[in-house]
Amino acid sequence: MSNKDSLIVNLRDAQRADASMHFRLDNDFFESLGQEEILGGNLEVDLVVHYGSADTFTFKYLFQGRVSVPCDRCLQPVEIPLKFQESLQVAYDTEDNDNGDLAIIPFSQLTYDTAMDMFELIMLNLPLQRVHPLGGCDADMLSRFSIEKDSEDGE
Repeated sequence: MSNKDSLIVNLRDAQRADASMHFRLDNDFFESLGQEEILGGNLEVDLVVHYGSADTFTFKYLFQGRVSVPCDRCLQPVEIPLKFQESLQVAYDTEDNDNGDLAIIPFSQLTYDTAMDMFELIMLNLPLQRVHPLGGCDADMLSRFSIEKDSEDGE
């Protein structure tokens, strides 16, 4: 997705009725964030924004697809399938309260950019160990690790 503007939710529209949106996150999306943890991907994201009491919005995400990350063993790209649901709370407030479960925005803000929230949710749902299946790692890279280990052992 090359246009990050399409990831912005109009909160005034969501106050009148639940807002349903569909996004496709591709390599352009991950490149536009200027990060190095995710090399690329292809994810379908469904988002429903519900306006609740006390000027609070609930963002319900459903992610499905794949991302490419560096393998922890050989550093070559490995495809990780993802399918998960997450919810986030966003609220209007005059003070910036330190509440990790709630994003606080000023009353003057009429839109909300979901790009970083989506990226962080993807990162949180990646497995701790990101490796190729057995035998799928780059043999040349693994042999280099073996040479390095042997030289440390004095062999």
